[in-house]
Amino acid sequence: MEDTRQNAAPGEDEWQEKAGWERGEPFVRLSLAELNGLLESAFPGRSVEFAQSLGTGLSNSNYKIRMHGEERSYVLRIYRGDADVLRKEEAIARLVRSVVPVPAFLYTDASCARFPRPWALLEWHDGELLSSLRTTVSQEELASAAAALGRTLARVHAFPFQKAGLLGPELEIRTPMRLDEAMFTGFAEQSLMHGEAGRLLGSCRTEALWAMCRRHAGLLEEQPKVYSLIHSDFNGRNVLLAPDGAGGSEVTAVLDWEFAFAGPPLVDIGNMLRYEPAGSEFGRHFIRGYVQGGGVLPERWELKSKLADLIALLDLLNGAADAPNRAADLVRLIDRLLAEWA
Repeated sequence: MEDTRQNAAPGEDEWQEKAGWERGEPFVRLSLAELNGLLESAFPGRSVEFAQSLGTGLSNSNYKIRMHGEERSYVLRIYRGDADVLRKEEAIARLVRSVVPVPAFLYTDASCARFPRPWALLEWHDGELLSSLRTTVSQEELASAAAALGRTLARVHAFPFQKAGLLGPELEIRTPMRLDEAMFTGFAEQSLMHGEAGRLLGSCRTEALWAMCRRHAGLLEEQPKVYSLIHSDFNGRNVLLAPDGAGGSEVTAVLDWEFAFAGPPLVDIGNMLRYEPAGSEFGRHFIRGYVQGGGVLPERWELKSKLADLIALLDLLNGAADAPNRAADLVRLIDRLLAEWA
């Protein structure tokens, strides 16, 4: 039988998602003794048998741990931000867990009394990250995974909000916002003409991207009547998959809701398809699963999702002055965006 596993090196239009990106903040490294002291309140009188740092995240610090005398594994999540981020993620987990696979929060400490940062103990979910899986499976298996991710995202977007904005710890709209023409052009102009993004892109790219932004910004003027829960970091490094027992794939966990907010669904679609060339097989199956799962797409959704994701790309580029690998990857993504849509 022909081997259809994708072992070839990435081609010109394919590269590994966020490969080599610098962390936004150093990983919080703890000794076994420090981990035992931290977890004493969650596991009184018990000790850690196994601890492994999970290096996939770029902001918070995560460990896989196992306690003596117990086969069950846990995730220790140490937050870089304040307690509100922990509370928001915990509230989202409670909200969606009946229809979206997410780790349950088993213990939290936001007091910073025993440790200078908020932290949480979460249940461990088996599975493989999409970013790792997609380089080793067949095209058929990848298509099944893409469709499963689309269906899962549709369930995320089924949670409605009457307004768009940043969420507080109780999922209230803390900071209202709109992704419309005025917001888009204002942010793009600030980033390109006055921000670090323009400097890193250089004058030629900046002029071409600014022209593209002005030409297409009107597509964002139409706003949805109801907004959705948006993960805002829905990509291959934050979703776990496993075989479903019937020859396909299932999503076993959607991770890291730190940046979640209420907004238009195209933000998440653009994020997941960020590294995909236009019309890719993965993208087609992902969108098919999204629609089958109840997701609704507007006209010209593909370009609109690219414009929505461009805000994220520029925001990331504005903060990449001291992160050359991240900056180079973002510039390459913008080069492809210009080649396909300018």
